[in-house]
Amino acid sequence: MKIEATNRNDFRRAMDHYMASLIQKQDYAATVKYYEDNLGELEAEGGASLGPIHRLAAEAYASLSNYPTALKTARLAQNIIAPEGESVLLAEIFVTLGGILLNMGELKESEKAFRDAESIFRRKDCLEGQSQALNLLAGLFYKQADYKNSLSALIDAIEIARGLNDQKKLAYMMGNIGRIYAFTGDFAKAEEHLQINIELSTQAADQRETARAYLALGYVFIQQGQFRKAEQALNQAHEYLARVNSRRNNVIYFTYLGELHYRSGRLQEAREALESALKLAEKSTPGTAAVGRVMRHLAELHIRCKDYSSARHYAAKAMVIMERAGDKLEVGALWKIKAIVAEANGQETEGRESFVTAIDILRETGVRFEKAEALIAAGTSNLFTVRQRLTYLFRAEEFYRRSGLSAKLQQVERIINSIDYPPAAIAGTACSQAAGPPNGAGFLTGCPTIKRFKTQLPIIGRSDLPLLLTGETGVGKDHMARYYHSLVRPGSPFVTVNCASLPETLLESELFGYHRGAFTGADTDKQGLFVVANCGVLYLDEIGDIPLSLQAKLLGVLETRRLIPLGSTEEILLDIKLVVATNKNLEEMVECGAFRRDLYYRLSGLTFQIPALRNRKEDIPVLLLHFMERSHLLNNNDPMPTELIRQFVEYDWPGNTRELHNKVKRLEVMAELVAEGDLVELSRSIFSAEMPQAKRSLFDRVEQFERKMIVEALLAALGNKSKAARILGIHEATIRTKMKRYHICVEGGVAH
Repeated sequence: MKIEATNRNDFRRAMDHYMASLIQKQDYAATVKYYEDNLGELEAEGGASLGPIHRLAAEAYASLSNYPTALKTARLAQNIIAPEGESVLLAEIFVTLGGILLNMGELKESEKAFRDAESIFRRKDCLEGQSQALNLLAGLFYKQADYKNSLSALIDAIEIARGLNDQKKLAYMMGNIGRIYAFTGDFAKAEEHLQINIELSTQAADQRETARAYLALGYVFIQQGQFRKAEQALNQAHEYLARVNSRRNNVIYFTYLGELHYRSGRLQEAREALESALKLAEKSTPGTAAVGRVMRHLAELHIRCKDYSSARHYAAKAMVIMERAGDKLEVGALWKIKAIVAEANGQETEGRESFVTAIDILRETGVRFEKAEALIAAGTSNLFTVRQRLTYLFRAEEFYRRSGLSAKLQQVERIINSIDYPPAAIAGTACSQAAGPPNGAGFLTGCPTIKRFKTQLPIIGRSDLPLLLTGETGVGKDHMARYYHSLVRPGSPFVTVNCASLPETLLESELFGYHRGAFTGADTDKQGLFVVANCGVLYLDEIGDIPLSLQAKLLGVLETRRLIPLGSTEEILLDIKLVVATNKNLEEMVECGAFRRDLYYRLSGLTFQIPALRNRKEDIPVLLLHFMERSHLLNNNDPMPTELIRQFVEYDWPGNTRELHNKVKRLEVMAELVAEGDLVELSRSIFSAEMPQAKRSLFDRVEQFERKMIVEALLAALGNKSKAARILGIHEATIRTKMKRYHICVEGGVAH
């Protein structure tokens, strides 16, 4: 009998080791088959030693998405081991149980299981297990968009991993922290942690984790609008994914690649990438959130293609999946798509309500960059009044400014500036044409340096040399280019291209054009913008972002003043005035090899740096008066209040003239909603978060901030006090009381 028992124990240990080795190889089907083949004999024997075997079987069932059987098997292991008292094995069973419950959507039960595991590991001084349980808790909170608790759990887990000197786990958790920072909009910290993730996982030769880190980094760059960096990161991820077998990460790769392509205008490439992602996702995990996420991006792509029927089809299918999965981020984004489709189909009420729903849901998730995208979509929609649109755009602008997303900030600032212009002048597109400066205005200035340069422009216009304008973002480089055009070639074409907004392949096509059949997809002839601008002015903005591969071609065109489109043999003579602009230091770029020296010398013959607004304070009253008269905040003969001028002059204007214009627009929106209160008081509330606070009492600062937030919430909620209260996270009675206190009114149920 003793020998027989020993053999039986040996058999169980062998079975345990064999199943563990199969799971390590990710051969879950073989694990389940081996377990089921021996299940009858195991059940006949009984005993606590069967607990580890049942736990391994539960893990295998869960990996095959057979969650009901996995749950039953994990409970069986728990019931066998629990009577023996607390042990590391019991904690491991709780870990397995928590993962199964999480996948079944039982979030509260899953959290309880992970917390039980963490407590037992801690009491048993099992640091490795405690770190694992904390990491799983972080993932659970992350899934619920509870980023604060997720980050807290990860930081605790990292401290333990550092003590264990476990580089793989440390890398993994650094990556997860990076992803949390990405979702909360802190992209600088996200990039910092993901770079550490890459370094650690590379040192540990963990190719799968290195691929995941590069994927996440690519995602961060996509959201920042840094498309070239995003493409580089995704290419790195693809190299590592080619060496490991990971369908899930390949789905993510093709999804991110598709998003990158449609955001940068490469729609056909986006379609190919997203269709590959959908095919992989439906094959490996049909009906899951991975499938729904790809469908959401396909809907985004079809909106850009103006194929609203297909966009609605994909969005509807994705909505079913994402609502079932409880993914509020994706659901909010899908409501935004629903709103855009409704507007395109003339369903105005449905469109407005869908936009408001999208913004409400995305506010709850805490994912601010996705909410900012919805705010911009609403801000560019014709379903809302100008004041409502501006309010949405101001909220997006604040997020981009706080997050330091300069490319996105410039985009939304240009949209705000264009609101009162004709639709064709709306910025955010890569190329636009106009006949002269906006509203026929010249370049308003009291700055002696700029005045002197303005007198030289007609002389410069008689030269064939390009004009290089430098200076910070928002100082008015594009306005100066239009003013130059109005002086030297009025009535002729004025064509502007933002070199930073287009990927290399599209930029070459846009600038130089091509003939039909020049490459796959070239179904028609395309005139390059050099040709479109012939006999006029071509303005190349952000010239410092033009790729090195195109710089040589640009130099050749400038030197010969001739152009041969791709696929053609016909030479086109050019007669254009070229203006280029940048906020970068081209000399430094030349020294580090990022910009061709010969092209720099060709462009820099006539250079003018437009001073920052903080360095020409005399321009602030001039511009303030101009913008306030245009916004009807002042009649032509009304003087500006001295205190108002002081507030604007004291501010440093990091966004320069463009920011000043936007502040006046914000002042205009607030002035029309607030029943009482002068412009000086309203201006204080606008600057309350940015001007020195020591000069004002705490009471004044709170009052100004509250007034501003309530006004903007009412505008975003279309005057609905209940919705405005939800946006602010306060009771409706509170908002009514404060509206009365601050003399805020809503006319006819709609914010004005």
